[in-house]
Amino acid sequence: MACRRVLVVGSSGILRPAVEALRADGVEVVAVSRAGADGSIAVDARHRDALEAALEGRSWCQALVYRPAMSEESLAFVRAATSERCVVVLTSDAADPALGDVVVPDDALLLGWCASGASRWHRPAEISEAALAVLTDGAPRILGAVRPWSSRP
Repeated sequence: MACRRVLVVGSSGILRPAVEALRADGVEVVAVSRAGADGSIAVDARHRDALEAALEGRSWCQALVYRPAMSEESLAFVRAATSERCVVVLTSDAADPALGDVVVPDDALLLGWCASGASRWHRPAEISEAALAVLTDGAPRILGAVRPWSSRP
């Protein structure tokens, strides 16, 4: 990874293992979480003005964001401020059959569920590993199954 500074929104929860892996690789992480856990910047990223103020004076070249933690306006701000890749982690709601065919854009990870045995949601480590793969190459991915919808946990 050429980029050595990455913004992570959702850093104390679902993407915490990604933060740990990036730091272990010597990458500087600009971590954002609502509670400010683990030394992250405490801000509700759904509020663009608050997010922009909290990140003022900071820069990053790539971003990894958990979509439910952001509003459209906040995501637009982060994309505009990110010089390289901005990876968006989407929940299975984005695969709802009512929305039509599943299309995962570049630089996105769509979270499905584990379908082997009893259906379950993926764990943070599994999600982070897949998200970091997208951060590396930008290829869209679906983690797990998104069909049949009736199997969704």
